[in-house]
Amino acid sequence: MDETLGFRLGRSNCAHVRVDSLRRENSGATDYWDGNWLVGTVTLATGGFRGRFDAQLRADEFARFREQLRPLCEQLVGRAVFEPMEPWLHIEVNGDGRGHFRAACRATDQVGIGNTLSFRIDFDQTDLPEILNDLDAVCDAFPVLGAP
Repeated sequence: MDETLGFRLGRSNCAHVRVDSLRRENSGATDYWDGNWLVGTVTLATGGFRGRFDAQLRADEFARFREQLRPLCEQLVGRAVFEPMEPWLHIEVNGDGRGHFRAACRATDQVGIGNTLSFRIDFDQTDLPEILNDLDAVCDAFPVLGAP
């Protein structure tokens, strides 16, 4: 598996959050509930803050986020939410209809007992195709297994 497989919101030289180094947590599981857990690394930079932590996310969460982002590429207005079952990383993207997007983000380094950082990332419509391509690659490498 390609170690850089993942997606990034924002530009690497500005405020950004990146989820990468993904792999299946339960590689032998084929059911919806156990087979869709992925382990990855969240890296973020915003203002004076820099951070990195491991997180457990689900394949269906990436697929849902991708499908919510697709219409924003053409309509430039709307909302897309990456909302994991375990609240490691929450991202809410809103488009203003003129090609500007703001992602309100919340990262938690240890679910239930850790530290939480709230931050925002501003980007524009030219960034969406790369984000969608990255999410396509994640969803192709880790298709949703089974059904709930």
